[in-house]
Amino acid sequence: LPVDMTQEQREETQMQPEEDQVSAAEDMSDAPISEFEASPTESANKSGEHAASFGETMNVLKLSPTEVTLLRKSFDMLLLALGNDREAVGDAIYGLKIHALVAIKDNFTTPRAVVSLRFFNCFRLLLEKAEDPDELKIYVETLAFKHLQNDVTELRVDKVIDAFNELLTNNVPDLPPGTWAAWRTLLSHTGSCYRFVGETYGERLRIIKEDWAVVQRATKDEAKDERVEDKEEKEEEDGEAQDEELAREDGAETFSFGRMCAFSNEVMGQKTEAWMLELLQVFHVLVDMISSPVHLQEECDLLAINLITKSNSINFERFKPVMLAALRSLLPKQWSTSHEGAWEWLWLTVSRNLNESTMKVRAFKPFNVKMFSTLQEEQLDRFRANIFTEFFARSQASQDLFKQSQTRLRYIADRVLQSSSDMFQKNKDETLDDLSALGLRHVGYGIPIELFGPFVEVCVEVMRPLIAEFPNSIESTKMVWCPKDRAHQLPENEIPEHMMIEGFRWSIGLTARVLVRTIMDGSTAVMQAIHFDDSKRLRRALQDAPRVERFVWQLAVEVGSQSISPLFWALRSGAHDTAKTMIQDILTIRADRDNYYFGADELFKYQPNIADNVLREAPFLAETLLDGLIWRSHKSQDNLRPVIYYLKHLLQDMDEEKMLSRALISYVRFDHPQTIMHPILAFSLDLLWDKLALRYFLMDRVLTVFNCIIFILSECILSHPSVLQISSMMPKVVFGGRCLVYTMGFLRLVYWHTLEICNAYRHKALSNVHGVWVPQYLTRGAAIISFILTLDMLAMMTVEPLFHCMGQGIATFECNAWTDTMSLTYEVLVTIGVFLYVMLIVEVGSISIKLSEYRVLCIHAVEQILLCLGVVFLVILTFAFAISGMDREVQA
Repeated sequence: LPVDMTQEQREETQMQPEEDQVSAAEDMSDAPISEFEASPTESANKSGEHAASFGETMNVLKLSPTEVTLLRKSFDMLLLALGNDREAVGDAIYGLKIHALVAIKDNFTTPRAVVSLRFFNCFRLLLEKAEDPDELKIYVETLAFKHLQNDVTELRVDKVIDAFNELLTNNVPDLPPGTWAAWRTLLSHTGSCYRFVGETYGERLRIIKEDWAVVQRATKDEAKDERVEDKEEKEEEDGEAQDEELAREDGAETFSFGRMCAFSNEVMGQKTEAWMLELLQVFHVLVDMISSPVHLQEECDLLAINLITKSNSINFERFKPVMLAALRSLLPKQWSTSHEGAWEWLWLTVSRNLNESTMKVRAFKPFNVKMFSTLQEEQLDRFRANIFTEFFARSQASQDLFKQSQTRLRYIADRVLQSSSDMFQKNKDETLDDLSALGLRHVGYGIPIELFGPFVEVCVEVMRPLIAEFPNSIESTKMVWCPKDRAHQLPENEIPEHMMIEGFRWSIGLTARVLVRTIMDGSTAVMQAIHFDDSKRLRRALQDAPRVERFVWQLAVEVGSQSISPLFWALRSGAHDTAKTMIQDILTIRADRDNYYFGADELFKYQPNIADNVLREAPFLAETLLDGLIWRSHKSQDNLRPVIYYLKHLLQDMDEEKMLSRALISYVRFDHPQTIMHPILAFSLDLLWDKLALRYFLMDRVLTVFNCIIFILSECILSHPSVLQISSMMPKVVFGGRCLVYTMGFLRLVYWHTLEICNAYRHKALSNVHGVWVPQYLTRGAAIISFILTLDMLAMMTVEPLFHCMGQGIATFECNAWTDTMSLTYEVLVTIGVFLYVMLIVEVGSISIKLSEYRVLCIHAVEQILLCLGVVFLVILTFAFAISGMDREVQA
């Protein structure tokens, strides 16, 4: 309550009916952003004002430097008293508010951990902007728009302010004099603004929200009807039914807001311009942001980047009658003068912001291009060197966040410059996607948002002297209007430098605003727990999570069109204790009266490469992930207990185009004996082998064995001269065998290798072997042997006696054309082919574990024998050289 009220006035004010207090508290139950900010700030007027002026005006509050210092110092002392824990400060404010307004307690729908962080963030931003009256007004207005549904009363505000006073007094006993008066001034002004905005714009925003909800429902119904109509149109065959369908399609055009705007344009005799189409794509975003002036301005700035590329001259007033005509048609029953006034006010606000934004972007763009084309490499090096030096000097706390090498810091500086250029050159959607992804990474890094403002100012200050060095051919000092707003005049020779600096400031500032909004939206309690690698904090954050959403909180944080997985970030950032807790929590079975909840499907849906991520970043969690896919009963019978294996995602990948699960492939490639023998992996591999792979493997190997037998019979045994003379049919038998060797054997291998090579080059499945890019499948042992066998048989065909002696008979193996050299070459190639075929047949041993073990043992034995022979050869060679060095002959 105002300090100038007498004790009698205070008692009279506090004796309001309890029902009013309860109803007012219940209306406050669902504060969207900071459920505390809505109450305390709405509470009191500026100190010294009478209670009757509460909520009547929204003036700019100018706090003295002393008051700002007291506010920030007291809040820092409170944070220090609570262990520098932001969540603890927010939770303390939350508890005091609940204690002050008991009726609110049962109406909270947002988890306490989330609300606590919002309390802290809103207080921090309020103090950050307190020294700038204009920035403070914009921020307070933004908060007020987000609490329009709350009935702000002075009594409720007073209770919460008293609760905050109690919090400060109990935790910071040595408050500087004047601290509480400064807090009352700030919170009272904010509360008065809340009340003013609520009474002035609340009804308009309520109408807009309700109307747009009806329009959106109609758009969804239209999409559903169109799908049904397409299906019915395919089923209908007679012409009359098709005419009815077409008539219904024509009628469906009036349901969508975008189509209705196009129809209204046609009725008015004007063409739907490209900028209108661009505007309609994001119109729903502008409607949603109308209650947030800062975010609305940000969206208009981003939209202006695309709009200026669609038209050289844009008259936004042309869209107003189109919009109103479309809304009248879509809302015939609800439409009235109040609705028309609300939507006119909306478009007046949006068009004013768009006019300013398009004027700035159109003016800044050519100067931004000129600036980056003029910058020399020496100037860029100075920018890279000075930016962090100045930033660390201005904000010493930032040094703890930039611990990278100088090369990395220079890369960041280059990215800053690139973002300024991309803001004018790239499409808005592409730029926003890049910034959203960057902002989500900053969430994982735990970057405080209060550092973005000083960083932007440092960038501008470092760039200013570089721009001043640019050559300027304009000498005129004539006063001209500034191109960016036509609101003030400057000497003509100062325009280029001024526009380059302001354009750079605008682009970097917009980048910072997008990043700050991304960080604010993505800074969940789970991400905060990951930043501190605190599993207890994580459990507290998940304590209030609904069962159906518990898994999503840990697997996806979405901001705009981008998302980040908190679990992936925990693995990537080294927060392995938190990552282990998250995996165990996701793979824990929970239940209520109707449903069971198990997060395996969500885990592999949001993070299909989870196994690969775990094995790369935290291999010791590999078995934790596998253990979570097994359920073991706590009851046993006959020394046995029921066990359930969740094999779905180890056998089937989420991507239907992939043959095998990526998780199973990752564990096999991990090549760790203890891990691969995990019960669920062993069971999955045995199941795949027995039910799927064994039959095809045997079919392929049986054909290989058959080809090998035919090869040995026709090339080694039956082709011997003594065998050929046994019967006159033997040459024909050998001829048939060799035909089978070159058809069933050689052509089959050629077909298979050609297919694999084409697929490898088509899908870029290549490996670099000593500087040569070869198909990746040729890096496997069996494939290499098969490929060498193909080349060997191709070489055999060049010296095959059947081909050289074909003129003297079909089954002739000796003639003058087949020389002795060819015979020797053929025999060598046949010998190599026999060895290669036998090496391929050895793969059949994979059908049995015992045979596989023996094969591995033999391979190791061969390696030992080769090493032994190498040693023997080295010893013999050593003695040979030593003996050759002895020139003296010994006479017998």
